[in-house]
Amino acid sequence: MVTKNSMMNVWLGNALAALLCWGLWAFFPKLSLERISPSSSVFYEACGVMATSLVVVFVLGPGIETDLEGAFYAILTGIFGTIGLYFFFCAIRSGPISVISALTALYPVVTVALALVVLHERLTFRQIVGVLLALLAAALLSSDI
Repeated sequence: MVTKNSMMNVWLGNALAALLCWGLWAFFPKLSLERISPSSSVFYEACGVMATSLVVVFVLGPGIETDLEGAFYAILTGIFGTIGLYFFFCAIRSGPISVISALTALYPVVTVALALVVLHERLTFRQIVGVLLALLAAALLSSDI
């Protein structure tokens, strides 16, 4: 029997797994960039993404779907993710990963702004305060570097 609590545990478990994976994702480039350039590191990361994607699609997923609009947005995701990754790698090659990873982890502020403008979503007062605190965190993280 699926209960509300068991459904929360599923998304919470997935969210915590993502948090762990993204923490490792943000840490390993610092080690890579001690030995190779940001562009080479992006290339090798893409090799890892492709190998993992094949497992996800053909072992865990339903196969490749062909909706063109969905594919277009997924391709844009890959393009902007890779460009952002390159700049992230350039930053951490010479800067403090502890500050840079925390600062770049505030990317949801961009997503929130786009959701408000493009998707016409609304924020509660508490959510607005959260976004403002995130912006304050960005200012505090980027000062005194």
